[in-house]
Amino acid sequence: MTRHALTGMQVRYKMQELSSSAKLLRSVTFHTLTDMQDLLRSFTATAEMVTQREQQAKASVEDSKEKDMLTVCHGPQEVLERRVQYNRLLEVQGNIRVFCRCRGPAGLAGGNSCLDIPSDHELHLLQKGGKKLFHFEQEQVFDGALPFITSCLDGYNICILSYGQSGSGKTYTMVGPKDQPGLNIRSVKELLRLCKERKNITYSVKVSMLEIYVESLYDLLSRNPQNEVEIRTQGTSITVPSLTRVEVKTEEDIVNVMETGGKNLYLTSDKTNTESSCSHLVVFAMVEGTDDVCGFSTRGTLTLCDLAGSERISKSQARGQQLTERAAINKSLMALRQVPKYYQDL
Repeated sequence: MTRHALTGMQVRYKMQELSSSAKLLRSVTFHTLTDMQDLLRSFTATAEMVTQREQQAKASVEDSKEKDMLTVCHGPQEVLERRVQYNRLLEVQGNIRVFCRCRGPAGLAGGNSCLDIPSDHELHLLQKGGKKLFHFEQEQVFDGALPFITSCLDGYNICILSYGQSGSGKTYTMVGPKDQPGLNIRSVKELLRLCKERKNITYSVKVSMLEIYVESLYDLLSRNPQNEVEIRTQGTSITVPSLTRVEVKTEEDIVNVMETGGKNLYLTSDKTNTESSCSHLVVFAMVEGTDDVCGFSTRGTLTLCDLAGSERISKSQARGQQLTERAAINKSLMALRQVPKYYQDL
């Protein structure tokens, strides 16, 4: 009897030992599993850090190689850094700039002027409390666009356009008279000057002139400028493959090309303007540069747009074909106004 009782006590003791051991085992297992999870997270974080460091190292090596190549191609590192900082400065100042220019009265009857034009280069803005004087000329207007023209040689695409109502002086600003050339000639001339300044780089500058008339495109430098050309979409780019490109090397070449294209423009007259372009003129200056040492190349395009005038159809009293022209102009300008709004909403 006692023997069986002792055996029962031993069994209970063993069960208590087993229970304690099980609890200890569960505790050890739990802590071991927790430690393993912590180690796994640590290993994962370490692996991610190593991968990130490796990617950074590769990127640094590639960047170093590219900079070394550019340094070899374009001279001292300081020159490269100045170009990079220069273009970054332009981006900080704003990729889109707006300049306002007012023209003097055109001699048309009616209306009260809010401006006093003492000379071709001065303008008095009449306002309460006195006059505000502005000085400007073609060269000063060009100075505002000059920094962007320089970026074109570094591979940037630049666009300069004139926008306003009919007779506001857009064509004068972009084309200008022979004794006071506008932005078109001045810009391409500046490109040629900059190309000659940069040593050990061979540049080519080619000019094209395109007219957009009632949603049709015409190559103004073609032998048959009255024939339409087609626009093509290639990925994110829009091109006109058949557009004539004329290489220019001197200021005389530029003037000749501009005069040739200008003669083929379609002009009309209406109630608001004695002679007005009823189409948009687009001048492309394509700059390609190749380093003579390592073959590194850049490509940039300067686009100069002399837009047709914006006006109310009822005010112009257009009829027939002129009515069709004005409607197409206003429609295209409305589409253009949506572009900056689109980027503003991004």
